[in-house]
Amino acid sequence: MNKLYQSKWHGINFKDFSACSNKKIADKSFYDKFYKQFFKKYRSFDDLDVDWVEYKETIAKEIIKEIQLKKSKSILSIGCGIGIVEKYIVENTKDVNITAIEPSEGVSKWIGNTSKIQIKDGYFPDVLDDNLNFDMSFSNSIDYTFNNKEYEIFLRSVVDYGIKEFILISVSKYKKEQTLKILIKNLIKSILSPIGLYNKHQFWGYCRTSNEQVKILKKSGFNVVSVVYESDNTLIIKALV
Repeated sequence: MNKLYQSKWHGINFKDFSACSNKKIADKSFYDKFYKQFFKKYRSFDDLDVDWVEYKETIAKEIIKEIQLKKSKSILSIGCGIGIVEKYIVENTKDVNITAIEPSEGVSKWIGNTSKIQIKDGYFPDVLDDNLNFDMSFSNSIDYTFNNKEYEIFLRSVVDYGIKEFILISVSKYKKEQTLKILIKNLIKSILSPIGLYNKHQFWGYCRTSNEQVKILKKSGFNVVSVVYESDNTLIIKALV
């Protein structure tokens, strides 16, 4: 596991709305402020960068493969963000309904009127009733926000809730051979940052190798774990209880 730092997202500079910290990870307050800027800049999915939209649709297509393989109907999405993946899934499948959880209130408003998507603002599993059953669950690009201890707690909560099939989408993958290079770069940045020669930007989260992801999933209670899609920076893993 290595640390990630970032200065902007979706073309929005973090310094324009927040004092960046290279020690404190971006929290809910940070994201709430970010999305205020986001919705000032963008009015609909059509306004977003075409390449980014196509990338998200690629992820959605991979999830659809797993949905169709198991003929799943009731899906839980943990951390849906603006809902672009969820929207694509329900528009390109039949009889699939998604319950989508997002901690930041109002972020998923663009899919608010989508009949096959039910949005719940809050945190998993607290925002859900205890008696809900889902054929499958997925989380999209939230793993980077957790350190290893927090990540294991989250994954165990997925198992404890009764989810039998879980799809993990990580967009913060790195390769083992990059470890030394990343450590050296971060060390140099740590030395230069206090003397004003480098702005380390916002502490954004953590990146993990595919082996680290598989190991922590198994440690958290999943019995069968397999990589179903992999690119330079993206990893999709299927985990079964």
